Amino acid sequence: MARHRLGFSFLYFTPHVTALHHCWFERLRAHGYDGAELPVVAATDAELRATRQALDAAGLAATAVGFATADADPLAADAKGRRAAVEHLARCAEKAAMLGAEVLAGPIHSAYGRFSEQPPTADEWARCVEVLRAAGERAAKVGVRLAIEPLNRFECYFVNTAARCAELVRAIDHPAVCGTLDTHHAHLEERSLAEAIAQSRGTLGHVQLSENHRGTPGTGQVDFAKALQALDGIDYRGWLVIEAFSRQDPAFGSALRIWRELDGGVEEVLAAGARLVRTD
Repeated sequence: MARHRLGFSFLYFTPHVTALHHCWFERLRAHGYDGAELPVVAATDAELRATRQALDAAGLAATAVGFATADADPLAADAKGRRAAVEHLARCAEKAAMLGAEVLAGPIHSAYGRFSEQPPTADEWARCVEVLRAAGERAAKVGVRLAIEPLNRFECYFVNTAARCAELVRAIDHPAVCGTLDTHHAHLEERSLAEAIAQSRGTLGHVQLSENHRGTPGTGQVDFAKALQALDGIDYRGWLVIEAFSRQDPAFGSALRIWRELDGGVEEVLAAGARLVRTD
């Protein structure tokens, strides 16, 4: 059995996958991918059911991606906001389960793009631990693990590094909560990618392989070979998801500050991603 399953993030296309995007599932399979990583926050139940059918028809599995929002923020000072965060993440886990996904990854630790203009506080830490433990309990009931993703300092102030993420996972101390490592964010924040992966030993449950420039993997500065070697060093056995971004959805591209074409098209990105991890 292969040590890792290879996925491709559909955030390349859009934050809201519909039947218009199902045609790409067969291309994933043709390039040797095992699954698709699918955003679920905006998805309706009907869309999720249709996507699950299309995945099954293509012989693909799924992982899911979600995020915390300003009105459902685990760091919220008021209890109502924290309760909303638990419900939001629990609902995202339910949506992931509808796809057959066993992991929901993303910046679920704090509202995306929201800054206090101060370093994180002990009170925020305690709130986040409380919320994610409760959300993990809810996610476990539908067979989903929540995978916390550190983001770079320009997108988040609360969890920026692998060490911080591992510390948070250990504080939450729930089997349905683990960490994510995204090589793009690690390239910006870590002193050493290999060291960051080593610091994630025992807590890492999901990996996204993404270039420093967010374009075609293998054409930038991220040392993917070293990353894969380090992952073997901690006996990581989860998904490896190729994550690249584009302006295929112009509004989403702008929201991610993608201002230029980063690749030669989706076929180029799919082939390059598969080459990173398929050596046989």
